[in-house]
Amino acid sequence: MRWNVLYLTLLFSIVLIVGCSNNEEVLENSTDLKDENYSVRKTAWDFLHKKGWNNMSNKDLETAVVTTTIVDNHVELLDQNYEGKEVLSVSFKDKENTVVGTPIILVDIDSNKVVGYIPSE
Repeated sequence: MRWNVLYLTLLFSIVLIVGCSNNEEVLENSTDLKDENYSVRKTAWDFLHKKGWNNMSNKDLETAVVTTTIVDNHVELLDQNYEGKEVLSVSFKDKENTVVGTPIILVDIDSNKVVGYIPSE
């Protein structure tokens, strides 16, 4: 009888330890993915507000897509030194029935400042 209680206590402890450690790891990984580009999305979102373009986009900052791109001649640059350089490109989902879409905002990889935008068509 004592062995059964000891065995069950040990088994319960192992399950509890393994279960908690796995949940913690999953939570850490999902938080890292969620916040990885948050500051870049926030910088771009603030720029949209400053320019008055935020009414074209969906209000959900979390759905913004961040990719890298090389600046070419289709870009409205705020700083001409970025032509031909790699920057982060932040695009937002447009609202339904929007005539003009939300511009794609370009952000410097190192300084996290807006360097230009790509007007929508």
